[in-house]
Amino acid sequence: MTTDTLYFVLRDGSTREEQWSWEDIEALCRSGDLTPGARIFLPDEERWALISETRLVDACRVPGATAAGPDAQHDPDREALETAYQEALARAGEDDSLEALLDAGILAAQLDRPGETREHLQKVLHRYPYHARAAQEVKRRFSAAEQRTFRYLERPIPVWEDLGAAAAMPLQRGPLYFLIPAAVFAALGYVPGGGFVQTAIAFLWTFQIMEYTARGATRPPEWNRALKDPLRKIVRPTLLMAAVSLQWVLVLGGVAFAAKRASGESGESLLGYVSGSPVFVVVASIIGVLYLPAAVVSIGGFVGSVEKTLDPRRLFRMVARMEHEYVYSVAIIGLLAAAVAITHGVTAPIPVAGRIVTAMVLAYAVPVCGLTLGRLLGRTGHVIE
Repeated sequence: MTTDTLYFVLRDGSTREEQWSWEDIEALCRSGDLTPGARIFLPDEERWALISETRLVDACRVPGATAAGPDAQHDPDREALETAYQEALARAGEDDSLEALLDAGILAAQLDRPGETREHLQKVLHRYPYHARAAQEVKRRFSAAEQRTFRYLERPIPVWEDLGAAAAMPLQRGPLYFLIPAAVFAALGYVPGGGFVQTAIAFLWTFQIMEYTARGATRPPEWNRALKDPLRKIVRPTLLMAAVSLQWVLVLGGVAFAAKRASGESGESLLGYVSGSPVFVVVASIIGVLYLPAAVVSIGGFVGSVEKTLDPRRLFRMVARMEHEYVYSVAIIGLLAAAVAITHGVTAPIPVAGRIVTAMVLAYAVPVCGLTLGRLLGRTGHVIE
C-alpha cells in the first residue's frame, strides 16, 4: 500500500471528511481514534466501506467486528449515527436548511439506508441543481447506472460548445439510424397527408432524443426505447404538443381574422390570406421558433398538471429564466429549420431526387435538434415550474 495515496475517512457520527494516508489510518485505528464503525472511501472500488470490512479491522483490534451485523441496532456507534441522523432531519424540517439535508443524506448512507440517502440527496439537487458536494456524494455512494437516475447531478456542456458531438449525433448508432427515417420521410412525400405524419414522426423522434440526452448522453436512444413506456413517451407528448400547436394556430388565426376584417378584404379564405401575406408568414415563423421549442422542453421536463403544461404564461416565464441558453439553442434550431426549408426550395423542382435530398437533410437535422433541446433541458430544466 503506497503512502502517496490519501484516503477519505468519516469518523463515527461525523459528516466532515478527513484525508489520511493508509499508514496514518492504521495508526489512528491502533490508537482508538478510529473505530470499526468509521468509514473509508476505497477509490479502486469506487465505494465507501466500514473500517471493519477492510484489512484495517486488524489494526482496530476487533477482528471480524461489523457495525452492520444482526445486533447493529444495539451498537453504540450506530446509535450515535442514528441520533445525529434524527437531529439532521429535525434541522432540515425546522430551518429548511440545505446543509442539514445534505448531512441527512450522508448519515443515511452511513446507516446503510440507500433509499433515504437517494431521497435526501435528490432533494438537495432539486433545490440547488448541480450542487458540487451533493453530486460528489452521489457519485461515491451509487453505481454508474444508479447515478443516471438522478436529476440535476451534473450539468452537461452547452451544445454550442460541443458542435462536434452535435454534428456526429445522427450517425452515432450507425448509418441505418439515419437512413431509415430518411427513407420514411421521402416515402411520405408521395402519400396524401404525408406531411402531417412526417411532422408527427419528426416531433416524436426529437422528443425521444431530447429526453434521452438531457442527462448527458451523446448518442441517440434506441428505437424500442419509447415502446417500453408508450403512454409517457409517445401518447402524452403527442397530445400535449397537439394542444400547444392548436393554441398557437388559434392565436395566429384570430389575429389574421381581425386583420382581414379591418382591411375590408373578402372572398379570400383565411388560410389564403395568411399564406399570401409575407408579414404573417414571418411573424408566424418567429413565434413558432421562439414558442414551440419551449413547449417541447416543458413537456419533457415538467410532470405537473395538463393545465400548467399548457399555460402560455408559465412558458414565457420559463423562457425568461433560461435567458441566453434559450436564445442560443433557438438560434441553432432556427438554422436547422432554415437549412431544411432552403434545401426543399432548391431541390423541389427535381423529380424524386429532390424529395430524397430533402428527406435526408430532415433526417439529419432532427437528431441535432433533439440534442440541442436535450442539452437545454439538462442545463436549465430546474427553472421549469
